[in-house]
Amino acid sequence: MLFTTSWDDGYVLDLAVASLLEKYDCKGTFYICPEEQHNKDMLKAQQIKDLNSRHEVGAHSMTHPKLTKVSLDEAKWEIESSKKWIEGITGEECKSFCYPFGLFNKEVKEMVRNAGFEGARTVENIKFSSSDSLAMPTSLQITPFPWRKKWTLWWHPLDHFGPMRALYGDIRKLGISIKSCTSWFSLAKEMFTYAKKTDQPYFHLWGHSHEVEKYKMWGQLESFLKFIKNEGVECVTNKQLTVNTGATRPFNN
Repeated sequence: MLFTTSWDDGYVLDLAVASLLEKYDCKGTFYICPEEQHNKDMLKAQQIKDLNSRHEVGAHSMTHPKLTKVSLDEAKWEIESSKKWIEGITGEECKSFCYPFGLFNKEVKEMVRNAGFEGARTVENIKFSSSDSLAMPTSLQITPFPWRKKWTLWWHPLDHFGPMRALYGDIRKLGISIKSCTSWFSLAKEMFTYAKKTDQPYFHLWGHSHEVEKYKMWGQLESFLKFIKNEGVECVTNKQLTVNTGATRPFNN
């Protein structure tokens, strides 16, 4: 089974994630947007170039808009310009894209294809395979679980168990018990074990480094990476994943 990770937006804290990944011989794809996000420190050009030499750097639009809500011309500019921006920094061709907010439609996906990207990641969770490299789902996001720690725009103020409510139906389909849903780490281990036992193609972990810091999840992340290393999986970037899983020819849907 293949194991890949991806990290969105391009925060300076991505460097800490990269170091942790390297400690356990893991790989990451870092989807970077040049515009500041959440009032956080973002990666500088030299840091991006250095990161690309050790992992993979992908494009994530220029301003992080909802590509399905802007005009087609704006969406095209966001996609194509972000590819050129990354390539101008790294000096290498950029083949991976991540849809801001995970939002895309047929037109946006076609723009991504025409721009020259070979893979595009979504934010769909609880998946272990992909038949379309331009709509690549993930397995699990590193985020507080089973309850939220602070109110965000994603959850109603009274919906304390929003994360559990959103995922539990799909988790139950895997045969994972409620006892394994007491923490993010326990859920991640059980999901990974399920994927390996059932011979799934991959396990894809994703997240935001600033949230790992905000919610003090560094320990859980390191524990999971240590667990992964002992399981003898092959660690790859998102670009390598699209090649190894054979999903390099996306369906026209």
